[in-house]
Amino acid sequence: MTTDLAPSAEQDDKDLPLREDIRLLGRLLGDTVRAQEGEAVFDLVERIRQAAIRYHRDEDRSARRELEATLDSLSRDQTLQVV
Repeated sequence: MTTDLAPSAEQDDKDLPLREDIRLLGRLLGDTVRAQEGEAVFDLVERIRQAAIRYHRDEDRSARRELEATLDSLSRDQTLQVV
C-alpha cells in the first residue's frame, strides 16, 4: 500500500528537469531583455510578471489592480517593448 504522498513526490521528481529548463529559459530571456532593451524595460517586465503571478496563483485583487494600472499607464513604445 502506498501513501498519498508517494505519487506527489514521484511527480515532483519527474518534473524537476522541466522546472530547471523553465528557470534557465527565464534567465536567458531576462538577460536578453536587459541586453536589448535595458534595465528599465527589464524591471517593467518583471513587475508585470510578478503581479500577474500573484493574481493568478493567489487571486490577489490588489495584484490585479496593480497589473491593470501598470498596463494602462504604458505608452505605445513601452507596450511594444513589453510585448
